Amino acid sequence: MKRFGMTNESGFSLIEVIAAMAAGLVVLGAALQALLYFQREFARQHIQIVQQEDVRLGLDLFEQELRVAGSGSLSLVGPDTVEFQANVSGLMTNVTTPAAVGQTALAVEDGRGWPDHKFVRVCWNDLCEQFTLARAGQRNLLTFVEPAPRPIPSGASVIVINRLRYYSRPDEGGRLRWLRQVDGGASVIAGNISRFTLQFWDTQGRPTTDPASVRRVMVEIALPGRTVTDTREISLGT
Repeated sequence: MKRFGMTNESGFSLIEVIAAMAAGLVVLGAALQALLYFQREFARQHIQIVQQEDVRLGLDLFEQELRVAGSGSLSLVGPDTVEFQANVSGLMTNVTTPAAVGQTALAVEDGRGWPDHKFVRVCWNDLCEQFTLARAGQRNLLTFVEPAPRPIPSGASVIVINRLRYYSRPDEGGRLRWLRQVDGGASVIAGNISRFTLQFWDTQGRPTTDPASVRRVMVEIALPGRTVTDTREISLGT
């Protein structure tokens, strides 16, 4: 009678499999946590980069428009607000036919693309008059709400005057925003900032709160989580 020997089979027990699975889940969970952390960190850094770029572009635009406006164009200055007038649309033309006192229609080289109800400044020699467009400009004609208070000669320059305002205000969630307003329509330049401040100096370099005396403007913007602030010093032309 043959006797068969016991075969020695190797393998994993159920407890070992469960332990291995648990260890794998721990490793997988740690990997997922690390992935989520890096995703959040990447998103945070991306938001910071976008904010910094928004602030830089906003400062460039602010400086450009203030320089175009020049001294004497400011109407309101404050710690976080400045209002001024400038031809940011670039619309300009010249008078082709003299206009008499009381006249509301002005013959010009080209009035196309001039929106109605915009403010218009007409200048010649050392004189300037401001009007409001009664309707959109036509090819060779601009029509004003106000009659001309004095004769306007041929060759006088005509430009659109935009009313601009740079300021900061909190949103519904209490986050501070930097805004730009043109002729009453506001847009956000940069959201979620921590500080927006303005300082104004006169020709002697003294701090001033008189809009007519301002010759230099310092703007400072701080973003959350940053110790370095963005600053820009702007000199106004005459």
